[in-house]
Amino acid sequence: GLRGAGKSTLGKLLSEDLELPFLELNKEIEEDSGMAVNEVIALYGQEGYRRLERQALEQIVGAKDQLVLAVAGGIVSDQGTYEFMLDHFHTVWLKAAPEEHMDRVRKQGDERPMSGNPKAMEALKTILLDRVALYSQADTMVDTSGRTVEESRAELLAAFESFDL
Repeated sequence: GLRGAGKSTLGKLLSEDLELPFLELNKEIEEDSGMAVNEVIALYGQEGYRRLERQALEQIVGAKDQLVLAVAGGIVSDQGTYEFMLDHFHTVWLKAAPEEHMDRVRKQGDERPMSGNPKAMEALKTILLDRVALYSQADTMVDTSGRTVEESRAELLAAFESFDL
């Protein structure tokens, strides 16, 4: 899902529940490249970022047996990388209403979605609509809209209990 869906928050909690390590793919990219993701994108563009994203994902698959991994919502934009992820992981689409995505990101202190863009909500809705078919390829979906963190956590854990881990 997109920023604000709950990937980091719920991923950490799920890793505790399953007693597995938790990783964020963007943090792995930052460690591998020695720079922040926004710097990677500024220097190498989206194409360079996507290449590093794929390399980091392949390294994780090669090095880890089981873990909980949070990935950026844009991973679906590279078909090969997304298919690789779908082939190697049990995947969950964390879905939320556009208003909740925006509200959660802003509550985290990130004003970028709204800053200088009066049509930010419209753009967010378009991104979500464009990605629905891709996100729906995940093994399952957990809708975090209108739910507490604990309610979403319980649903996410129940989804993972149905997987053959």
